Amino acid sequence: MDSLRNGQKKDKKRNVAIFIHNGVEVLDFSGPSEVFASTEGFNVYTVSLSKDPIISQGFIKIIPNYSLADCPKPDIVVLPGGQTGPFIENKTLIAWIKASAQDAEVMLSVCTGAGLLAKAGLLDGKQATTFHNYIDNLQNATPKAKILRNTRFVDNGQVITTAGVSAGIDGALHVVAKLKGLAVATQTARYMEYDKWKPNEGLVVEQPTKVAAARK
Repeated sequence: MDSLRNGQKKDKKRNVAIFIHNGVEVLDFSGPSEVFASTEGFNVYTVSLSKDPIISQGFIKIIPNYSLADCPKPDIVVLPGGQTGPFIENKTLIAWIKASAQDAEVMLSVCTGAGLLAKAGLLDGKQATTFHNYIDNLQNATPKAKILRNTRFVDNGQVITTAGVSAGIDGALHVVAKLKGLAVATQTARYMEYDKWKPNEGLVVEQPTKVAAARK
């Protein structure tokens, strides 16, 4: 890991807030955590509703670094899935997501974490994806969005959604490639021995501003 980090350009670290909650799917948050923590330039921390321990996968106890009330301002927000149902109606959480989206570079959901983005209104008018068993539910809950099947990740610019569980690794690597270049992301994937990664496997939605600029 030292050689990996020493070979990368030093710059100001981006804050990566990974929201965890009781019932969170372990790979949904640990996969992106590994990606960002293994790449130079990211300050990774967990945040939850409070600093009380949460239980992942029914047996892993985790103490969050911060609560929503005191966490550093995030540049990147990661919203993992799992048992997200009880949290979609949490007004404090949804307000935090909306507020974070005002300035964050990236809002990344994994699996059913897309439901939190939807509740915050961040999927309206966009294409998105999620865990294959949650697609119909998310589509019904978000009629103004188009929820795609058989898609590893969907990049709408600031808002990026991924399919389930291991797809969060692909989404996080895509974010690294987007912010720091494909060579850095490839180096991180190689360090992780994540041989499955295919950089072009997801959908990158062309942004209207870029389309307009190209036509001038």
